[in-house]
Amino acid sequence: MRTQTRALLALALAALLVTSSVGAVAVGGSSLSALNGTQEQDDLESADEIYVEDDGDAVLVYREDTSGTGTGHYGADLSEGLFHVFLNDTMDEAPEDNFSGEASFELTPESMTGDGAFSMDTPDSVEDLSFEASGEQTRENAQGSVSLDGTFTSESGTASTGTSMVESVSTEGSMTTTGSTFSTDGSVSATFSEDPGMDEMHFAFTLEEREDSYVLSGEQDYVVGSYSADSWNTRESARRSLEAQFGVVARQLDGEVSVTVDSHSFDSDTNRVDMSYTVEFTGVDEAVSEQLTTALASSQQMDLSESEAEDLAQRLQSVELTELSTTVDVTSEEASASWSVQIDNYDEASLAMLDIAEASEMNSSQMNLEDTRARIEAQQAADLTQEYTWNGSVSSPDQSTAEVQFAADYRTENWGSYVEELESRGVEWSGDTEFSASARTENGELTAEMSATFSQEELVSGAIDSMLQSSEGTGSDQSRAMLEAFQQSEFETAKMDVSMEDRTVSFEAGASFDNVSAFRDVMQDEYGKDLSVESAYGELTGDESVTYVRLSGAVSGDASESDVRELAVVGDETDVHMPGDWDPDEKDFPEMDTQEARNYLSVDDDGGGLLGGMPGFGPAVALVALVALALFGRRRAE
Repeated sequence: MRTQTRALLALALAALLVTSSVGAVAVGGSSLSALNGTQEQDDLESADEIYVEDDGDAVLVYREDTSGTGTGHYGADLSEGLFHVFLNDTMDEAPEDNFSGEASFELTPESMTGDGAFSMDTPDSVEDLSFEASGEQTRENAQGSVSLDGTFTSESGTASTGTSMVESVSTEGSMTTTGSTFSTDGSVSATFSEDPGMDEMHFAFTLEEREDSYVLSGEQDYVVGSYSADSWNTRESARRSLEAQFGVVARQLDGEVSVTVDSHSFDSDTNRVDMSYTVEFTGVDEAVSEQLTTALASSQQMDLSESEAEDLAQRLQSVELTELSTTVDVTSEEASASWSVQIDNYDEASLAMLDIAEASEMNSSQMNLEDTRARIEAQQAADLTQEYTWNGSVSSPDQSTAEVQFAADYRTENWGSYVEELESRGVEWSGDTEFSASARTENGELTAEMSATFSQEELVSGAIDSMLQSSEGTGSDQSRAMLEAFQQSEFETAKMDVSMEDRTVSFEAGASFDNVSAFRDVMQDEYGKDLSVESAYGELTGDESVTYVRLSGAVSGDASESDVRELAVVGDETDVHMPGDWDPDEKDFPEMDTQEARNYLSVDDDGGGLLGGMPGFGPAVALVALVALALFGRRRAE
C-alpha cells in the first residue's frame, strides 16, 4: 500500500526536477515577472525589445546585467514538451576543506533513483572512520545491514563516553518475530575507570507461565539499609518481606501469592543479604478474565453482549509468557545486565484488540484496521520470520577520544510468500526499495558514496492522487487544478545532476512530457489568454543574461505599433521592431537545442508536447529557477 511519506517524497522530487529544468528559462528577473500572469497588468515587467513578424508572431527579448561569473543556457520547447537547463559557475576561492562531490536524481512514472558521492579533508574531530549500510525491500526479499567503526576526538574532552567514571559501554542482542511469537535476548555492560563507590550487588529473576499459575524465581545479593536490616536478617523475616511486596501485586489482580525462601544468608557486619526464593501467583488468570469481561461488557463505547465480551477477554488472555528473565550485576569494576524474553500466541490477542477497536467508537478509517488485520493474518499464513541482531561498543581510552563500533543486521524468511498473502488480502504492494551508503577515511581524506532506488507501479500518478485526496476540501482550486493537469500531462521523465569540483559548480536538469496541452485549460482559466508561449530560451554569460521568449499569434498580421504597445509585456521603454524595420534573415534568435535535451534525458523524438504553443504558459515559466538558481544565488550570497 502506498504510504503518505513515499507519495510526498515522489511528488516533491517531481516538483524539484520539473521546476528546476523549467525554471532557468526565467533567469532574468524581468522576464520572470513579465510572463507571470498572477500579477496585476500594471505591475508586469516590460520586455526590453519585441520583434514582430509578418504573421503576428513575436519574440520578446529580456536583458539583465549580472555581477556573477555563471554561464549556461536554459530553455523550454512546448511543441515537444521538453525543458532543459545547464548552468556552470566558478567560485572565487576553493572550499577550505577541499570539498568536491556530485549527485544525480532521476524520476520516471514508476521509479525514482538517486546517487551521489563526495570527498573532503578529514575533519579534525574524526581520527578514522569506516561506515557501511545497505538494505532492500522487494517482492522476493527484505534485508538490511549497517556497520560503523570509528575513532573521534575532541580538544574539549566531549568525545568520551560522557563521564570520567565510565570507560566503555557495550551491548549485543537479537530480536525475532513470527506471525505468533516474539523473542529477544541481549546484554549490556559498562566498565569503570574508577570505583563508582557503590556496593556490589547481584539480581536475577525468571518469570514463567504454567498451566494455572505464574512462577517467579529470584536471586538477590545486596546490602540493605540499616533501618530495614531487621526485615531481611532471617529466612522468615525475608519471607514475610517478600510476601508483603508481591502480595500487593496479587491483590491488585485479585489473585493469591505464596513465597518460599530457598536459601538465605545475612552478614550482620555489612547488612548484606544473599538469598534465592520462589514466588507463585495463583488465581490471576480467572480474576483478570472476569475483570476484562466486566469492563468490555459495561463499556459505553462498545455494544457487546456478555458472551461476546467473555470471548474477547479469553482471546486477549491467549498470550503465553513462555519466559521472561533478567540479571543485573554490579562490581567496583563493571556493571552488566542481560535479558531473555519469549512470548507465544500473541496473534490471537492482537486480532482481539482489533475487534475491540472496531466495536468501539474509535475512527477505524484513520486507524486502518483492515490493513493491520490483513498484515497480521498474512504473517501467520506465510510463516514470516523477521530477525534483528546487533552488537556495539563505545570506549574512551582518554578524555578526548571515543572509539565507536556498531553493527546491526535485519533478515527475513518467507518474505515472498508474505507479499503474496498481503496481495491476496487486497493490500497493495508498497514498491521495491534498495539503498546503499558508505563512508571512510584514508590518507587524510573523507569520502562517501550513496545510492537509492524506489520503484512502484504508477508512482507519480499515485503520489498526485495522494496529494489530491489530502487536499480535498482544504487545498485551493488552482493548486488542485494544477495537480489534475499534471496527472494528465503524460509525464515521461525528469532528471537532475549537480557537481562541484575544485572551484567549479555545475548544474543540469531537464524534464519531458508527452502531453503539455493538459495544462492548457488551467493556465488559461487562471492567467488569461493574452499570451501564447511557444518556446523560451536564455543564455547566461557571466555579466549579462538574455532571455528570448517566442510568442505565437501575439498580434494580428496587420497590427500597428500602437496595437503592439497594447500588449501587457510591452512598456513605454520597450523597443518595438515592426515587420519591415528588421530583416529576419539577418537577425538570429537563439533557440533551445532540443536534441541536447533529448540526449540528456535519454528520450526519443516522438513528437510529444503541444504544437502551436500554450496560451498563458507564462505562469508556469514563473515557477522556474527557484531551485536551479537557488544553488548559484546561495553561493554568491556567501
